[in-house]
Amino acid sequence: MIYQSQTACYAKHRRKAIHKLGDKFTCECNPEIMCAFIYALNDADERVRAKAADEIGDQLRKNDCCCSPELTAALTCALGDCDRKVVREATQALELCGYEVVEGCCDTPCCHTGCAPAGCSPSAAPAAPAPTSDPKAYFPSRMQDRKQSRRLSGNSLSNLFGLID
Repeated sequence: MIYQSQTACYAKHRRKAIHKLGDKFTCECNPEIMCAFIYALNDADERVRAKAADEIGDQLRKNDCCCSPELTAALTCALGDCDRKVVREATQALELCGYEVVEGCCDTPCCHTGCAPAGCSPSAAPAAPAPTSDPKAYFPSRMQDRKQSRRLSGNSLSNLFGLID
């Protein structure tokens, strides 16, 4: 089933394998299924990812001892998923591990809500523009030396053809 959950050609078959793993095995007796669920959290299909997060939650409801640092790291990454169902299932699983998942302050500027560092203030001066200077300043001196030596030696193709007799 683990092999099927990772290599099946169609997402519906990978999802079905994840479902069977969650129903037939427990993470307490078979901890390798949690690795398969973590692997499925990275699947290209959002339904497979959601099913994996759901099965992780189901396993944690039965056995809270299956929560590991690797699992919490994978679930934390799943919080950034573009699919709302994956995020919801990952949030529930993380809460079963004992973590509190809170919303960030993306809707309002953090400077006004106090969640940003003290150095952030709306009255701060705007950042200075990048200095405009000579482009040669960005190239190392060895590159400039190489260009000058090429000019002195003449056309490199003429030197190449000069070797042929």
